[in-house]
Parts: sequence; structure tokens; C-alpha cells
Amino acid sequence: MTRILGIALLALLTGCGDSRPNLLLVTIDTLRADRLECYGGPPGIGHRLCELGAEGTRFEWAFSTAPSTSPSVASLLTSLHVPDHRVTQNLESTLPDEALSVAEVLGEAGYATAAFVSNPMLHRVRRMNQGFDVYDHRMQRREPNRPGYAERNAAETTQAALAWARTKPPEPWFLWVHYQDPHGPYLPPGTGPVRDPDNGRRLPVLENDSGRGGIPRYQALPGLASPEAYEQLYRAEIAQLDAQFEALVDGLDALGAPPAILVTADHGEAFGEDGYWFAHGHSAGIDQIRVPLLFRPAPGSRGKGVAPEPVSLVDVAPTLLALAGTQVPQAFVGRALAVHAGDTPAAERPLFVEASRQAAVVVGRDYYARDRHPGATVSSEGRAWGDENPALPARTTTLRPGGTAARYETVTAPRAPLEDALAAYLEEHPLTDTPPADDRARGEVPGALRDQLRALGYDSDE
Repeated sequence: MTRILGIALLALLTGCGDSRPNLLLVTIDTLRADRLECYGGPPGIGHRLCELGAEGTRFEWAFSTAPSTSPSVASLLTSLHVPDHRVTQNLESTLPDEALSVAEVLGEAGYATAAFVSNPMLHRVRRMNQGFDVYDHRMQRREPNRPGYAERNAAETTQAALAWARTKPPEPWFLWVHYQDPHGPYLPPGTGPVRDPDNGRRLPVLENDSGRGGIPRYQALPGLASPEAYEQLYRAEIAQLDAQFEALVDGLDALGAPPAILVTADHGEAFGEDGYWFAHGHSAGIDQIRVPLLFRPAPGSRGKGVAPEPVSLVDVAPTLLALAGTQVPQAFVGRALAVHAGDTPAAERPLFVEASRQAAVVVGRDYYARDRHPGATVSSEGRAWGDENPALPARTTTLRPGGTAARYETVTAPRAPLEDALAAYLEEHPLTDTPPADDRARGEVPGALRDQLRALGYDSDE
């Protein structure tokens, strides 16, 4: 408690006549930035999300810290790199008590806090609920012929969050909503028949969930085998998510002081990059780690339009605290973003990304990625990588305005200063797939949760 006494003092000083804004954080699972119209995607896709950026600020290049939900979201909440908060996709890894979350800081500063999450990976057993007065992770949606499949679709998530808001929680409040859509399997409610085109590529259905060379087992839909059909369904999921996001914002705006809103995603999705289809988590490629980041200011403030500087999800928590007028803890590695008109962007710095095997760095407009342990066939814990996740060459690219940066240049020698920055980071931040003993001792993961995750393509034994 002593680490945030200053925050508690601020809460006492501002408790009367509080004019601090309500805060809404929306995270969207598996949403590629370049599938939204404002990031170069198809016209009309994500229109309401894009309107948010048009009203405020749209960050052109935002990056997750990992291509998987658990480590990425943990970084977003704690402003720590993955090796520092120690949360991986391994179900036994949990957010440690000493990792201070943005909800804890805002709660101590006098904010009411609530979260509504819709991915079983964010079950409270992972301890992502630290600092939230309300943490709702109920999964209500089930599909026939998919044993264990349970999640909560966008409409149900919106309804749950608005039901909480209608209880008139004390202002200011901080609300986090995590939408599962468009994470696979791509099953958007109310979508009409989708068929493969008469001519074109057909992909095999794999016996595993890797996505390498074909359709992951959990993604397979009867009678569909073409990339076009699956991408059509992915876009349909974004469209119905977009409508529910609009309902959430309109509903909150009508209930009280309209909140400042920050919207992003946890990671992207592969649509053929590196030979992977409808999958994520296998690399630190641009398709996996580039995410949208959109901001709408509270009434009375103006956004700054398009922000071209690359930013990281470790910057989300400091930005929310800055909006609340609350001091940023010293442990946070991110920094408050320039989200308002007149704000000056901070100086350029390296942004780091972790995958189980790969790591990447972005410095300015340059991107560089390589295997964490070049030439290794096993992880640092002795686990074989296997054929499902083969090594990728070291490679680089330049982030071009409006582009997807999907064309990589393979590098045969280290590219300084990018390699120097990445090497220094990896030396200082060793990543382990094995949870610390104190985390493993927290208790058994419920069997039903493991079944839910397997139905969503997660290997719960990772």
C-alpha cells in the first residue's frame, strides 16, 4: 500500500467536486489494424471504430508486446514487458501480486473500476482482475458440435457492461471491456450463407491448431476451404463487433458524463503471412503484432488527428493515468501518449515484442525481428520447437505510411543499431515458459476452463 500513498492522497484531495473524466478502455481480440477502413482496409469495415479516431486521435503504428492474448493484455494493464510481468499463454502463469495494474492505481485514486471480458484466457484464475471492483468473465455463448466451446459474443458483452453502467456507479469510473470477436472460430451471429468461390485456392484442414499451411483444426467450418470465405467471415465478425461497440458508446454517453475512450487490440491474425492461416502466436511478424489504437477525448478536449509515431501497448496504462491526472508509478516502462491537440510526442525509443520463439524491435520507422535463440531446436526450458513452428530468418522492413509492411527483407548479418538494441533487451529480459513456483502453487486450473480454451485453439498445456 505504501507504494501508492501519494495516489491515495490525491484521491482525498480531489474527492470533492471531482471533475476527472470517466475512462473507457476497449480491447478487441485478434483485430488486425489493416482490416479497418481507416488503416487501409476495405471500405466500411470498422466504420464506427474509425469514427472514434476521426473525432480524436488515430495512432498509425501501434504494436502489442506479444502476438497472444495473455501476455499482451498483461502488458497493457501493467505497463511491463512480458518477461517482467511473467504472464505467458501457459495457464499456470498468473499476474504476480507485485505487478501493479492500472485498475489498482485508478482505484486508489478514487475511481470505481469494472471489467467485462469475453475470452477464457482472461478468466480470473489468471489474476488479471487485480484492482477491479467488478470483474465479469462469464461465458454464455455455446455452439453445437463444438464440445467445450464457450465465449461471450459482442452483443452479450455490451449488454453486460451497460447493465453495470445503469446501476449508476459513482463517478469517475474506469471501465474495461474486452470483446472476443473477431477471434476464431469465425461465427458471426446472423450472417447469411458463405461459400467458396468456384475457382481459387483450397486449403487443407490441419490435424492441429498451428495454422501452418492450412486451416487450424478449431477454425474449420463445414464446406469451407478457401481463404476468401474465411476472410469474409472475419470481416463479418468485425462488422457486428463494430455495431456493438457503437451501442456501448452510445449507451454510456446517454447515462452520464461521456467518457474518454481508448480502443486497441491484443494482437493480429495471419492470413497467409509466413505460410500461416487464421492463426496467431507463432511469430513477431507485423501481421501478428500491429494493432489499431484509437482515442476519443472527453468533452471539452480535442484530439490531435493522425499520430505517425510508433507506440506500444505498454503506453496504454500511463496514458489512462495521465487522463485521470494521476501520477504514473515508477515501475511502468511505458509513457503517456500525446493524445490531445497541442501535445508534443516524446522522443523516439525502441519498442520490444515477444513471441515464444521470436523477438522484435521497432525503432522509428525501422522494424527488425529474429529468433530469440538463433539455430536452437529447443526452448531454453528444453521443449522441442517441432515442425509446427519452424525458425524464421532474421528480417527487417520499413514502416511506410498507409502500408501494411508485409514485405520483409531477409538480413544475413546483424543490422545495427536494431540488432544492438534487441540483443541488449534479450540479455536483460530472459523469457521463460515455465511459471515461477509461487504462481504454480496458486491452485489448479479448472478442467472446464481447459476445455473451453482447447475449443478456441489454445493448447492449455503450453
